[in-house]
Amino acid sequence: MVESETSYASARYQHEASELAAHLQKSLQPALQRADRASLDAALSDALLLNADLSDIRLDYAGGHLESQRRAGVEPQYPDWFPRVAPIGKLQRNITIESASLALTFEPARPLNGVWRVVHQQAAISIFNVLVIYTLLGMIIFANKRMLQRLADATNRFQAGEHDVRLPVSGTLEARTLASTFNNMAQRVQALVHKLQQSQNDLSAQLARTLLAQRQLQVEKDRIEVTLASIGDAVITTDLTGRIDTINEVAQQLTGWPESRARGMELHQVFVLANNFGQHSLLKTMRQIYAGGEVVKVGNQSLRTPLGKTCTVEYTANAIRTPQGEVQGSVLVFRDVTERRQLMQQISWQSNHDILTGLPNRAALALRFEQEVERAREHNHLLAVCLFDMDHFQHVNQSMGQAVGDEILKQAASRLHDFAGQRHYVARLGGDEFVLLLPELNDRAAIEYAMGKLMAALARDYVCDGKAVSMSASVGIAVYTGNDISADSLLRHADQALYQAKITGRNRHHFFDADLDEQVRTHHNRRTEVRAAVRANELVLYYQPKLDMRQGRIIGMEALVRWEHPLRGVIPPGEFLPIVEHSDVIVDIGEWVLREALSQLQSWRAFDAGWVISVNIAARHFQHHDFVERLTAILAEFPDVPPHMLELEILESSALSDISHVRSIMLDCQALGISFALDDFGTGYSSMSYLKRLPADILKIDQSFVRNMLVDRDDLYLVNAVIGLARSFGLGVIAEGVETIEHGAMLMRLGCDLVQGYGIARPMPADEVLSWVASFDTAPVWQAAADLPPIVSLHAEPAGGTSQLALI
Repeated sequence: MVESETSYASARYQHEASELAAHLQKSLQPALQRADRASLDAALSDALLLNADLSDIRLDYAGGHLESQRRAGVEPQYPDWFPRVAPIGKLQRNITIESASLALTFEPARPLNGVWRVVHQQAAISIFNVLVIYTLLGMIIFANKRMLQRLADATNRFQAGEHDVRLPVSGTLEARTLASTFNNMAQRVQALVHKLQQSQNDLSAQLARTLLAQRQLQVEKDRIEVTLASIGDAVITTDLTGRIDTINEVAQQLTGWPESRARGMELHQVFVLANNFGQHSLLKTMRQIYAGGEVVKVGNQSLRTPLGKTCTVEYTANAIRTPQGEVQGSVLVFRDVTERRQLMQQISWQSNHDILTGLPNRAALALRFEQEVERAREHNHLLAVCLFDMDHFQHVNQSMGQAVGDEILKQAASRLHDFAGQRHYVARLGGDEFVLLLPELNDRAAIEYAMGKLMAALARDYVCDGKAVSMSASVGIAVYTGNDISADSLLRHADQALYQAKITGRNRHHFFDADLDEQVRTHHNRRTEVRAAVRANELVLYYQPKLDMRQGRIIGMEALVRWEHPLRGVIPPGEFLPIVEHSDVIVDIGEWVLREALSQLQSWRAFDAGWVISVNIAARHFQHHDFVERLTAILAEFPDVPPHMLELEILESSALSDISHVRSIMLDCQALGISFALDDFGTGYSSMSYLKRLPADILKIDQSFVRNMLVDRDDLYLVNAVIGLARSFGLGVIAEGVETIEHGAMLMRLGCDLVQGYGIARPMPADEVLSWVASFDTAPVWQAAADLPPIVSLHAEPAGGTSQLALI
């Protein structure tokens, strides 16, 4: 504030001095010219009146010297130290008027007085405000202190046991709010203490009743022990935690555990069942018993002693209850039925169960299946038939060994068995196929929920020899809804649904659809027809030339498969390859194409040894576990064809399905000398990172972009972008779909010299290729375009349309 006021007063002080000087300079000039001393003296005297800060004025001119001084200046109203804070000093103005000189001296007392008055007034106001604030603050602190003191006193009394203490709701808003909060809390705590006191009284009464019941139970226990020691069956009793309380003589003999060691141990540590699911079923049964479940009878169990001796037993488990029905423990009664069950075990077990997994087999399933269908028909329930198949199990079996495969099957069977429990039914059909029956369901949502849980269980890693093996399963589901259909038909429907789950990606479940069943059978018949065509040698290869426009020469051929049907004529690949692309028939076709193309290239090398032949490889064929080994063997059949003359084309979309696996296969093939082209580039979901990871040699621009690039700016930009991308990654680029000379001219100016399409030649049989090459003539327009400068930027070209760009 001092600086601001000082600055303002100083500026005004200097401004008024400057205005006075200018005024005197103007008013004295006429008097100086006349040398009128009286007029000059009057003007100087008037100047003292015009500016109160002017203290002294002197005029020297040719006619003499005049001087005028203020007799009484402005009296200072500020303390002596104030000019040091507000530095406004004397002013001296010297003015030359023709040959005369004028000197003005100004004193700062008046502006300093003005600054002092403003500062003095503001200081008084500030001191008054501070006093008011501190007074109010003190009053607030005093009120809060008194409020907190009341709260502290009430809290201490409440802690001392005076639960009915309450604060008066009065005073400030904060005091009333705090008092209300404290009173509400005190009321709730008082009610809670009252309830706790009641609970304590109830617990005391309950404890007395419990002690009486324990004494009665001990008497009953002693009576039971005498009874158990006198019967011929083996008997073990446990408490609610599963630990053994008593074990009679027969049980000690069968289990091999003396009472001194067995007492206090967990039941499953003494009663050890050695068959596949016996121990698991025992633990599950005992949990049900402890939870209040009904009596459970189990037969045909293998009991093993600590010395390894086994015997066949049957046991009954039941709960020990008080007269009020409360479960106090369990009793397990079992007997040795080895001799009686041995023959039955040999016949029944082997005929109705799978030896590897312990699950029911196909024969046992057939009987249970019919029973469940009949039960579902009578009670109007849904019955779901779920056919499971482990995904890629054959590959795991071949790559990791049969022992690992068997272990995976046993673990999968165990998970299915755990899920099935006693309500559902699971069986192994053979190989890696399992069937699960889900009876008594209300709607499809229940089936969906069950499948979600089961698929998650089957997708967990399988631990074999300490190593985790990742597996998944596919499920086909057929639902019996009360219609007149047999169990065999339901199983066939589930198999059809399983096939759909497999071809749509695996690791999923699929419900049977009657309409789709007809399509599947039709699809199956057509797939069988294609397989027969391969065996009957009805497939042929057509070849489409690849042209280097700048050099005007054919650089190779792309091999394209056709089906010469005896009745329907030549069938294009789009009508039969999709039918078999998800089966191993596509592998057979791919290997046939490789052999046929290499054989043809071997004969063409005498005509032109520089031709490269391109072969399209389907995703299933390319990602087959032994693709590189089979390809190496096929190349060895044609020693006169160098591997670098073979180019494999893979679809961009199929390459991205498992990029790590595809990259590994590509590197192995490139080690043999084979090159790769990414076909239909731009139609998939590729990114820079994918393109960087895939060791491709050539990008093949999809014909859908090339065909319309002369009339569609967007397609032209896409083609240009792919060419630039290939150049950035150091890859070759070839364009499909070149239908006119203008297409080729534009591509050459964009930087793509390699092309193929109907504008050059349609695919043709092998016996027509050489005659076509002999008559082929490079278009003159292409040769003219080769001499034109490249198009650096499409945005800089004329706006008349893309069709004008090609021939500029």
